[in-house]
Amino acid sequence: MRRTIRELARDESGQAMVLVAIFLTALVAVAGLVAEGGMLFAQRRDLQNVADAAAAAAAMQLDENTYRASSGGIVALDITAARSVATAYLAREGGLVYAVTVAPSRIEVDVSRSARTGFLGAFGVRSVEISAHSASEPRHGVFAGSP
Repeated sequence: MRRTIRELARDESGQAMVLVAIFLTALVAVAGLVAEGGMLFAQRRDLQNVADAAAAAAAMQLDENTYRASSGGIVALDITAARSVATAYLAREGGLVYAVTVAPSRIEVDVSRSARTGFLGAFGVRSVEISAHSASEPRHGVFAGSP
């Protein structure tokens, strides 16, 4: 009986199977993380689009009285209308945590949401917080500045 145990201990057949199992597990884990990262990146891009659209819509809300009084020399935001348009846009999106900061010459929109995960859920990470920031300034007419 001792001789068969020694022979089995020295037998090297089957070692490749162990290595294949280990590397296959690592390959599946890396592929899952890559797919998860791609999904999170796409969700972050969509969130950035929402922030950009809200800021752009709010930047169109000009204070017409200031503009007319300055004969078109001063372009300023109507702070109340800009905030209202941005918050209404973000509220329609749903599921967002957002902050809108409006000044006469600039609007900033910060948004965040919880993005659900798939592959990482197997490791206890059910969601990841993603966020985006956008800023916009009021403009009118043709802008002759550099791109």
